[in-house]
Amino acid sequence: MYYIYMPIIKGFGATTIQKAFILNALASAMVASIAVITKDRLDRRKNLRVRDKYLGVFLITFMISLIVFYCLFLLFGFGRGMLA
Repeated sequence: MYYIYMPIIKGFGATTIQKAFILNALASAMVASIAVITKDRLDRRKNLRVRDKYLGVFLITFMISLIVFYCLFLLFGFGRGMLA
């Protein structure tokens, strides 16, 4: 059984180099900005070791990356070219 997926916003898939770069820049900017905010908030805590901060930023950024890429997939069909 095959699942046919149609993106919510049609016509802005990564079909050209320019659209692919824009979608990748959007994903990277979202993930990087949340990672910086997370690191800034964890730096305010004085009782955390560097290793704990690193692990916290890594895990939160990893989860946010999954969420961002999944949302872009639902909205634009981002990443469908890698499934072929």
